[in-house]
Formats: sequence, structure tokens, C-alpha cells
Amino acid sequence: MSILNSILLKTSSVKKICISFVSSHVILLVMMVYTFPKINHQIGTKAFDLQNLGYSLSTTEVIISRLDNQTKNIYIFPQLTFLDVLYPFLLALFLSSLLFRLIKITKNDTTYIGLLLCIPFLAMVFDYFENICIILMITESVEISKSFVLLSSTLTILKSLLTTFSWIAILIYAMMWIRIKILNRKAKTLLGKTQST
Repeated sequence: MSILNSILLKTSSVKKICISFVSSHVILLVMMVYTFPKINHQIGTKAFDLQNLGYSLSTTEVIISRLDNQTKNIYIFPQLTFLDVLYPFLLALFLSSLLFRLIKITKNDTTYIGLLLCIPFLAMVFDYFENICIILMITESVEISKSFVLLSSTLTILKSLLTTFSWIAILIYAMMWIRIKILNRKAKTLLGKTQST
């Protein structure tokens, strides 16, 4: 935890949070505008990565059967082995850094904070393992069994849940920060009125 805290101390300035936000979302934009539309059009449904509620064996078999060589190559590179390597890391860095900053300015530093700050990076790890599973499936390097699809699908769900949880935590701490600012402003206003009378 001390290593993560020392990293986040360096990455939680407003400037660096903005840089990680912009860089992660530029990559997301490239995926949403370029790679995913090509993949989704070819397979006639959402790519594995976008199926946040998971996918079944039958869905997996349909997707793989519809992938041609060109789309498969795009899926492997740049999608899975470049864009979806950079994006999870940059997103985790942004979410954790912003959460760290909000926790510090709200002075709400409790015992579970270390675990909370790790959640975006845990989502990143699940995302990387999901990528490996998808590569193995679309290259047909493994037998497409029910158990393997369940593993891959579970990783997709966990990645989505943990990322959503991180955003919810940020929203809660942001609301706490806004509340503190409003209360402080009211206190200053009342103090000013008291001193003037």
C-alpha cells in the first residue's frame, strides 16, 4: 500500500489527473470510433470486451465463426495487444489518482481506503486476463469449452463491476467534497455577518 500511496502522491495533482483522463479517453475514443465498429459490424453483435453482463458458449461460438481473418487481425492488433493494454492502465491510474485526491481533500482517510485505491488496478488486471482469454479463443489456441468461456466471461463481468464501483466511489467522494465546500462557504458568510454586527 505504501508503494501505491507514493505513486499516487505523484500522480494526484490536478494537471496529472487531467493528463491521465485525456490520454485514457483519447484511446477509448479510438476504440469506439475505429476498432470496435469494425469488429461489431463483422460479428453482428458486441465484441467480447463490451459484453459487460458476460456471454455464453453459444454466443462465443457464433462470434468466432463470424470473424474473418482481417477482422481477427484488427481484434488482436491494435485492439487487444495495444489499445486495450494502454487503456486499462491509464484508466486505473486516472481513477485511483482522482479517488486519492478526493479522499485527501475531504479528509476522510479510513482503514479501508488502501483497498479502495487498489480496486481500479484490480479491474485492470482482470482486463488483461480477459484479453488473454479472448486472444486464445479467437485464434482457436484452446478448446472453446463451456468452462473456458465461463472463465473469460467472469473476467469481463468482474472488470466491469470493479470499474463501475470505482466511478461510484468517485461520485460519492465528489459529493462529499461539494457538501464540505458549501458548508464552509455558509460558515464564512455567517462569520462575516457576525463580525459586521
